[in-house]
Amino acid sequence: MDEYKCEVLIIGSGPAGLSAGVYCARANRDVIILDGKELPALVQAKEIQNWPGEIDIKGKHLLEKFKKHTESYSENIRIMNGDVISLMIGMGVNRISTRTASFTSNVVIIASGRGTRKEIIKGEGKLLGFGVSYSALSDGPSYKDKVVYLFGKDDETLEDALSLNQMGCLVRIITNVGIEELPEKVDQVKEAGIEIFENMEVIEAIPDSDGMIQKIVCRTIMPEPEDNEELKEFELSCLFILSHVSSNSMFKKAGVELDDKGNIKVDNEQKTNIEGIYAAGDCTGGVFQVVFATAEGARAGINACKYLRHLKKE
Repeated sequence: MDEYKCEVLIIGSGPAGLSAGVYCARANRDVIILDGKELPALVQAKEIQNWPGEIDIKGKHLLEKFKKHTESYSENIRIMNGDVISLMIGMGVNRISTRTASFTSNVVIIASGRGTRKEIIKGEGKLLGFGVSYSALSDGPSYKDKVVYLFGKDDETLEDALSLNQMGCLVRIITNVGIEELPEKVDQVKEAGIEIFENMEVIEAIPDSDGMIQKIVCRTIMPEPEDNEELKEFELSCLFILSHVSSNSMFKKAGVELDDKGNIKVDNEQKTNIEGIYAAGDCTGGVFQVVFATAEGARAGINACKYLRHLKKE
């Protein structure tokens, strides 16, 4: 197994990780960025129309620009392939392992994104970017005057429904619980005239002949096992899925504190509960927007460098 040392190890090569790398490199730090097999979420964004300086750009093209910028600091940054399989952190020198290499570093910045998502709806993965979305704030403006459905049951689902309604979308909610079990914000949703289909789950997303989503198949949740379930179909332009499986369990095992949604908890300097360990971007939850991810990556990089100065008493 190959062994490497660096001052800053960044887990993830999406917007947050690359941004953190640039700031650390500009501070003349020795940086390794681990580029895993899972592609950053930005690659799946068909069109981005809210990145300053770009009226309209594909997500993969924007990421290519980020990576080219980061690679320009080749004297300070090494981008290496590998998925993290184990971590020993918070004990002075941090040790991180992939299947083929071992890394030691003074600081770790976790920028691993939301990770691999477990597909909960048949056809979900193939239609991602073609009428299936995980971010209402990002993709909602593209569906003005069109019918959209949200599938979820928490406060985020209701808040996004109100935001989509404000954007001019024709909004419906499907939830697998009863209306009385939804957060208090449900009253605002009702007042806005947004229809809610309760005790129902989406089981399949079906495309049209052009590969865009055309309809969803839903199943009613029966109170008793012996009751016959009922299937319903709804035509729509977009399905927003507001629940996901957290990929942060590995960090939790290493001692990193997570919130009740499985996101890494950080303070206003992107610090985790472990000294010398920072986190930025989608892995911390919040607003899943590229501009936020890059800002958090920058903040993590700046504060990681401050920590290193204190650690080495420079």
